[in-house]
Amino acid sequence: MERMDETNELEEMRAQMALLKEKLNREEILTDNLLKQTMTGKMSTINRYKWISLFAALFALTFGNVSWYQIGLPLRFLVGTSILMVVSVVATWIIHAKMDEKDIMDGNLLDVAKNAKKLKVQYIQWQRIGYPVIILWLAWFSYELMSLNQDKEYLIGLLIACAIGGIIGGIWGHMMNRKVLKTCDDLIKQIEE
Repeated sequence: MERMDETNELEEMRAQMALLKEKLNREEILTDNLLKQTMTGKMSTINRYKWISLFAALFALTFGNVSWYQIGLPLRFLVGTSILMVVSVVATWIIHAKMDEKDIMDGNLLDVAKNAKKLKVQYIQWQRIGYPVIILWLAWFSYELMSLNQDKEYLIGLLIACAIGGIIGGIWGHMMNRKVLKTCDDLIKQIEE
């Protein structure tokens, strides 16, 4: 009789263990899915910037060049600006190339963390190049604008308007860059936990 009680207890313990394992598996799947959803949102934030940069460059290439051509800026400036925009967009897309949301869905979190670290380093390097280039371009733009044979008051007003627009765009772009870097940090931290 004692043996039968022990057998029943053992079977009951096995059933409870199986039930516990099943619950843990379900909990792990739910946690994994929630983690993937959160990280996909972060990846979406990071990748959104490459699309914004593409549309900003297309806007600058079309509207900017047409407007600047109409006021008389030289062709060398328009070509130089266009080349600068194309290089900027290509560099941004290359930097973002390894950040793919499907890696998260495939469960490739170590690759995502490695790519996020690489993106962050490249982003910082790109900023170290980009900010001085922007300053040089602004100086070139100011020089070319003030070299035009037009009413100087008009040109100064145009330069002030462009400076205000440039400051607003620069602040917005810097905030976007910081957001991408912070999101990379959050993504790396979440994966490492």
